[in-house]
Amino acid sequence: MSNTQGQSWTETFFTDWHLPDWINAGHEDKQDVRLFNPQKKWILGRSADTGRYSEFGRIQVLWLYVRRGGIFYRQHVAKIFPEYTEHDAEMQLRRRPPRFPKTAKELKDELDWFTNELKVFNRIDASCTSSQRIYFPGFHGVITDLEKCLSSPYAKHRAIALECIRPKLSSRRILAACNEHSPGSEFKGKLRGLGSLSDFEVDYYDSLFTDRVRRLLTLHRLGITHGDIKDEHFRLPMDFFDTVLYDFSHSYTFSPVKPYSINRGQPRPLKNISRGEQTEVESLVFERAEKLDLREYLVKTTGATQSVIMDALFQPLQEELLELIILRVRFRPDG
Repeated sequence: MSNTQGQSWTETFFTDWHLPDWINAGHEDKQDVRLFNPQKKWILGRSADTGRYSEFGRIQVLWLYVRRGGIFYRQHVAKIFPEYTEHDAEMQLRRRPPRFPKTAKELKDELDWFTNELKVFNRIDASCTSSQRIYFPGFHGVITDLEKCLSSPYAKHRAIALECIRPKLSSRRILAACNEHSPGSEFKGKLRGLGSLSDFEVDYYDSLFTDRVRRLLTLHRLGITHGDIKDEHFRLPMDFFDTVLYDFSHSYTFSPVKPYSINRGQPRPLKNISRGEQTEVESLVFERAEKLDLREYLVKTTGATQSVIMDALFQPLQEELLELIILRVRFRPDG
C-alpha cells in the first residue's frame, strides 16, 4: 500500500489509529546510547540458547558474567548481532528496488538487526509505562567493546545486554485482569467448536490468547510492529509457559521517514499490520489447542494417567470455600 497523495508517512501509518502522545516529543529516536556497565568487569560465556545454531552471520545469545566482589556471576545474556554493511544494503536494493528513492546508508539503518532491536528498547524506555515494561525483557545497555572477547571476524559484531529469561518461576510475569481488549468471545467460540476441550481448557487457551494480544498491542501503541510472530517468541523453546515477548530483530519502530518495507512487505498503516499480527497470534494459540498441549503437559509433569487428568479437567466445578494463597513475586503485576 502506498501513501495517499499529499499525505505524510505519519498520517498514513496512523490512519484510523489513535495518535500517540509521544509522537511530537522528538526524543524517542534521539536518545544517547545506553552503555552496559562501562565501569564493571564482565566476560562472555557459552551459548545461552542451545537450540540456536552457532554460525557466523547469525544472531547468537551468550551468557554474560558480571564480576561482583572478585567473583563472576551469570547475570544477563548478550545478544550478539552480525555486522550489516552498506554493501549488504546495496545488494538488497539490487534484488528489490524500492518504489521511492532510498540510499544504501538509509537502507542499512533500516535492515540492520541490531539497529532494529535497539530502536525497540529505546522506544520502550522512553514511552512505555513502568507497569507494562514487564511484558518485554529488561534492557541493560549496548556492549561496544566486543574485541576483547571475540576474535576476528566476530570482533565487528555488536551486542546488547538483556535480562536473563529462564524457564523458571523467577522469570514469569503475573498479568492483572484486563477488560480493555476482549477478543476472547469470538475466539472462545472457535475453541468450543473443536469439541474436544473442557471448559477449563477453553478458558486457559482464551487467557493465553488475550495475554499475548495484550503484549502485542502494547508494542503497537508504541508505534512498533514485531515482524516475526512465533510461539517461541512468547516463551522459551524449553518452557511451557509464556514469559515475555521478545526477539525484535525484524521489527519496525515508527519514525517520520517512510521505510523501505515493514514486516517484509510494503509500508502500510499500523491498523492493518496490527490486525495481521493479532491473527497470527490467534492461529498459534488455536494450533496448540488442537494439539491438546495443556493436557499433554499435565500428564507429563504430574505423572498422572491420561484418564485421571481427563476426569480432573472435565469435572464440574462445585461451590466451596477456597484457601487464600499469597505469592511473593519478582515482577510487579501490570494492573
